[in-house]
Amino acid sequence: MGVQIGIIVVLIVAGVLIWRTVSKALKQAMEGVDEPVEVADETVSVTPSEPEGPVGPDGLMVLFADRFVDRSRPGKMVSPRAKCFAPLTEEEMDAHHWAHQILYVTLIDLYETGCIDFRVTDRMATLMPPYPQKTWEMQICQIGPMPEAPTSDALAVAFGLLRKRAKGADTDEERHWVTLDALIEQALKTIRQEMSFWQRTGVFGDIRQYVESALIAQGYLIEPGRPTWLDRVRTQRPTPHERVLELEPDAQELAEQMAKFRAKHGGGLLPEADRETETLRQADTAILCPPEEAPELPLDEVLRMSIYETLLAIRQLEPSGDAGV
Repeated sequence: MGVQIGIIVVLIVAGVLIWRTVSKALKQAMEGVDEPVEVADETVSVTPSEPEGPVGPDGLMVLFADRFVDRSRPGKMVSPRAKCFAPLTEEEMDAHHWAHQILYVTLIDLYETGCIDFRVTDRMATLMPPYPQKTWEMQICQIGPMPEAPTSDALAVAFGLLRKRAKGADTDEERHWVTLDALIEQALKTIRQEMSFWQRTGVFGDIRQYVESALIAQGYLIEPGRPTWLDRVRTQRPTPHERVLELEPDAQELAEQMAKFRAKHGGGLLPEADRETETLRQADTAILCPPEEAPELPLDEVLRMSIYETLLAIRQLEPSGDAGV
C-alpha cells in the first residue's frame, strides 16, 4: 500500500512540474511576440530553360500522349499515385497502354533503323495469365548501335548486361538472342536504379516517368516547384514548355511511321475493339497456339502481344504501387 501511494505522489509531482514548465514556455513565447512576423513566401519559382536536343519516339509518345494512348476507362478504380495525365490536354490516360505504346514505338523505330532484329521461337505453354496457351515467344538481338533516347538507352544497357551474363555459354550462333520479356525486365531494373523510392508507382508508371525525367532535363517539360519535403512525395505533374508545340511535325511523322509499320507487318488477325489493350486481351487461340501448318505470324501482332504479355506478367508479380515497389 505504501508503494502505491509513493507512485501516486511521484506522478502528481511530475505532472505539476511538466505543467509549470509548459506554462512558462508558453508565457515566454507570448511575451516575446511584440509584432506580427512576416512569414516568408516559400513558393519556389521555377524558371523554365530553353528546350534543347532531339526528342525520340518515346519522348513524343509522352508529350503527345493524347494522340496515341487510350483514355482511362470511366469509373475505373485507380490509385492516386497510379493516375497519369496527358501533358497537353490534362486528360487522364490508361497507364498500361501508355507504357505499352512507349515500348512499341521504341522497338519499331530500332527495328526500322537496323539496330535490332526479331525472331519467333517455340516455347512451352506458361499456364499463367495473360496467355495460358501461348506456345511461342519473341526474341530480339542487337545488330547495331542504339540511338540516344531514354528507353533505347535502358534497352542498350539491358542488352549489354544480358550478353555479359550469357558469356561463356555454349552457342553456335553469331548473334546473341534474348527473349523480349527478359530484355524489358532487365531494362526496368536499369530504369529503377535511377529513381527514388517515392517516384516508383509500378511498371507502367516507372517506364513513363523515366521518359518524363529525361524530357524535364531537356527542358521540354517543366518540373513543379517542391519547397517542402511533403511536396516532394506528393504526386505533382510536370507542365509542357510552350515550345513543345514546335514538335508537332515530329508527332505527325511518328503517327505515320506507326501506320506504315502496321500496314507492312500486320495481318489484321486481332479482333476489333475500342481499346487496344482490350483487343490484345481478346486474342484468338489460333494466334496464341497456332497449328504447325499455319503460316508465320505477322510481326506487328507478335510484337504488340509480346509487349502486352510482358507488362502484365511483371505487374502481376509486383506489390501494390501505392507505397512504391
